[in-house]
Amino acid sequence: MGDRGGRYEREGRDRDRGNYRDQGRPQHFKKRRYQDDDERDYRQQRPRYEDPMVRLRKDVLAIAESPLIKVEDSIRSIAKSLSAHWDHEAIRKGFVSLVKFLVVEQPFKIPFVAAIVLCANAQKHEIGKLVLDEFAAQLQEYLDRCEWRNFKLMLRFMGSVSCMLDGEGVATLLNDLATLTGDLAAEGGSSGLSEELSHVILITIPYILTSAPGGITEEFLTNLIERIGGMQVTAPIEPLICPYTGPNAPYPAMNATALLLNALKEEVNNGFKFEILARPWEPFLAELEAATKHFFPNISMPTSLAGGTIFPKLYFSVFQGAIYETVPAPTSIASSILRDSIGDTIGLLDFNRIACARFLIDVDCYFSPNAFVKRATPFDKIAEVPEGGSTWKPEDICVDAIFTNIFQLPQPEHKLVYYHAALTEVCKLAPQAVAPSLGRAIRYLYRNLESMDVELRYRFIDWFAHHLSNFGYTWKWTEWIPDLQLSKIHPKRSFIQEAVEKELRLSFANRIKSTLPEEYVGLVPEDKEKDVPEFKFEADDIAFPEEGKQLLNLIRQKAPNEEVDTLMNAITEAASNKGLPDATKYARDMYVTCICHIGAKSLSHVLSCIERCKDKLTQLGQESNQAQRQIVGTVMHYWAEQPGIGANVIDKLLNYSILTPLSVVEWVLLDAGREVLPRGHAWEMVNTTVRKVVSRTRNLAAARGAPDLPEEQMTIMEQGHEVAKAEQAELFKVVMEGLAGYADGSVPAPEGTGEEDAAWLKVWSGSWLRALKRQSDIEEAEEAMRVSGAGDADAGAGASADAGADEGADADATMGEGEDVAENGSNEDEMKEEA
Repeated sequence: MGDRGGRYEREGRDRDRGNYRDQGRPQHFKKRRYQDDDERDYRQQRPRYEDPMVRLRKDVLAIAESPLIKVEDSIRSIAKSLSAHWDHEAIRKGFVSLVKFLVVEQPFKIPFVAAIVLCANAQKHEIGKLVLDEFAAQLQEYLDRCEWRNFKLMLRFMGSVSCMLDGEGVATLLNDLATLTGDLAAEGGSSGLSEELSHVILITIPYILTSAPGGITEEFLTNLIERIGGMQVTAPIEPLICPYTGPNAPYPAMNATALLLNALKEEVNNGFKFEILARPWEPFLAELEAATKHFFPNISMPTSLAGGTIFPKLYFSVFQGAIYETVPAPTSIASSILRDSIGDTIGLLDFNRIACARFLIDVDCYFSPNAFVKRATPFDKIAEVPEGGSTWKPEDICVDAIFTNIFQLPQPEHKLVYYHAALTEVCKLAPQAVAPSLGRAIRYLYRNLESMDVELRYRFIDWFAHHLSNFGYTWKWTEWIPDLQLSKIHPKRSFIQEAVEKELRLSFANRIKSTLPEEYVGLVPEDKEKDVPEFKFEADDIAFPEEGKQLLNLIRQKAPNEEVDTLMNAITEAASNKGLPDATKYARDMYVTCICHIGAKSLSHVLSCIERCKDKLTQLGQESNQAQRQIVGTVMHYWAEQPGIGANVIDKLLNYSILTPLSVVEWVLLDAGREVLPRGHAWEMVNTTVRKVVSRTRNLAAARGAPDLPEEQMTIMEQGHEVAKAEQAELFKVVMEGLAGYADGSVPAPEGTGEEDAAWLKVWSGSWLRALKRQSDIEEAEEAMRVSGAGDADAGAGASADAGADEGADADATMGEGEDVAENGSNEDEMKEEA
């Protein structure tokens, strides 16, 4: 057959693909791969249409976020667009809904949103009327539901637009709130509610006085400040929630509301300057003076107030007493304003830590232009700031605000891991600016460990280890080398030890060892590098080693219970024949040790093993309270080199009701003794156990108030609640009695303890006693409210207690986000996969 040639040759077509595809097509279908200028086809673009509400929404949400855009231009543009499209119902509803959410989600922007409404009202008075009516209805709803933060922010907005209010405006509402506050204060504070209302009223005053002229008079507000000043009541629990105690405390306890009140009194003498606050309405003053005014709708006071106990907020700072004032002094009004606004922002944006971090980094955009030094100004350059200029660093204020939430007593608003993550995001957004501020904050906290509340010490350890896990475990450990020579129970030496222990739980021994100087190597001995602890019955110098190996094989092979019981009975009989005291403890110790060894590889292994052997473990624990304490001791002895994992296993045994809370607390305080008080795992065991008991009591109390509960179930709930109350009272009694003897010195220190160590053990005992007494007093106050019928929000209180009780577990699980956890397959990491 002859060569027929290729298809292109047969058809006589050019092999060029472009030419081939263009043959036989009209000119306008041809694809121009190389277009010359004279061939360019300039077609008229179709005009793009953008929904006015979409554009309006973008502009309002972005207000004041960029320092490159003049705020007054944005306000004027938004107001003009709003008035031009106001006839559209979608615009009206969309705008009002948008600003309502913006006010209660982004407090920084309230003065700017108020300026938009004022400017728009000057152009079209219907805008101001509708916004005012809608906000008044929402304000009433928040007041009736006792949602004090949202009520405060709505009231702040109303105060910021007070110049467009006719008559007395919000003065009547403030006067009614002051009357209500006085009534509550006369009743003894009503669980902190009078202080909360006082703070709501007082923090609104600066925004009223920095709004456009024409609102409430200074004379009225001055009288209001004096009136609130005569209503202050100190909460009985306030001395127990101070972050620092003792003669070496870096600063005295300061109540946030009292600081705000005193700062406002000082402002009365200074003429109410409030230089920190922005005044975005100033370019539009002439227009605002001619604008239509509206009557403020009537707001009625609620007939009943609910919401549970509100604890006073105390001042906390990690930059107090620095050489240069990089954060406002606690007595200044700027400090109260900044802390309130930033605290609300952090509290409201818990659903989006990245957005929260961005707002914190941009904090200087939302206040007076000259209120802060330039971002990322080095600390040693503060001295070069001209006289009279601000020395406040935005990064310091941001870091200070997050630490204030982390170290809030008795409990922060959200889970601690949220604040950990927010601070991590802040560091990622501006590492060069934030890292030096964070380093100074860490050193400040470390310097004041001796006087810090014991619960806050362990929060510091948790955050420190978690934070390092997100940044390669790098820290200037060499700074603390001299402190390694201190006694192991000294707070600083204890902090170093526990921080390294926490890192080991988040990573693995070799990795952590490589990040530490040589002087720290002793903190990570070889035993900590083993994936699985040694099985003690492998040694011949222990009682019944062969039987221990046999029992391990029986449990591992899932032998019938009869075989296991036969072997354990034989061990007990052999111990009795040898005349050993408490013969049953040997078989019990052997069984629990085998369970720990079989489940040592991971959390899933130990949970599976506990589940399979639950009946036998429960039977062993029910023999006596001493038997349960022995089970706790056996678990902690097995995990002696990694006590954090042992504490985690104890928590699982509590969840399965194999152990009682009382047995765990008694083991720590009575069996392990005061020597373990400086150890993190001891605090974790006691604190978690106490919170579980408290959570159960609160949940049962809340269940009694469930609507339409049948009488039978109500009786069961009542009985369960009484039992839970009795168990809780017994638990706190054991804790108080056990620690009081150590704290007052009535129980002598162990033989051979040095004088300095004995003194520090006494300090640790007192710190523990104070922290646990705080929990006891809180529960007594909550129970008193429930009995008196004042605690209508018990369900919310119970939920809050659940969050606190599970805080450690959830935080540890989330801490696994460090880079090493994913790559490490050892038991330390899998033990922490409890999500």
